[in-house]
Amino acid sequence: MQSKLAVLPGGPGAPTGEVDARPPHGFTVDETPSAALVEALARRDFEAVEATLSPAVRFRALLPSGALECQSSGAVVERLTAWFGAAEQFEVQEATSQPVADRMRGQYRFRLRPHPFVPESGWQVIEQQLFCEMADGKIVAVDLLCSGFRPEPEVESGMLHTFDAGTMGCADGLSGEFSRRIKSIAVGDVLTVVARDPAAKEDLPPLARMMGQRVLSVDHNDDGSLSITVERVK
Repeated sequence: MQSKLAVLPGGPGAPTGEVDARPPHGFTVDETPSAALVEALARRDFEAVEATLSPAVRFRALLPSGALECQSSGAVVERLTAWFGAAEQFEVQEATSQPVADRMRGQYRFRLRPHPFVPESGWQVIEQQLFCEMADGKIVAVDLLCSGFRPEPEVESGMLHTFDAGTMGCADGLSGEFSRRIKSIAVGDVLTVVARDPAAKEDLPPLARMMGQRVLSVDHNDDGSLSITVERVK
């Protein structure tokens, strides 16, 4: 059931007249720069990316590791190149843009390998949303929200299970919990353990191999955690 907010006549905050929140007739937003930015990123054409940006563009990003700011088109392109430029394999899963009132929203999801900062890693998926402000045919401000690079286990068959261990370490029983969980899934299934204890990288893979299981990957996530992916083979 819909609820309605009532304002008592003459009470505090009572409006003096009706307010029309709709944009005025003829309201438009220049969609071209944002659409061109998303298309150029999908092609990894970083020269074309820079051509959409004002030289003094204000760029703010919220990443899993924290906030990031840049104050020039060159710095923005350098950052985007570091994220996407070196991938040996690169797939576009989604790339769209659309207006949101006087701003443009761009959204894209890429699948790539390896992780830009972990050369031996496997497939990663990353999604970003950006909100752009335009002036004089250029993007003058960008606010970006990033999922981070999320490891995608290379699974030939079977079901994928995830165990987020939080801050649990081996001293807290992580090894025993891992053993219990890997034994609880079917042969051929895969278990990904997300752990924040750095020692897990040294403890869990050898334990998995000692149990006769196959370690598929050990990945460093952008938030500082580890993803250890193991297939049950016996």
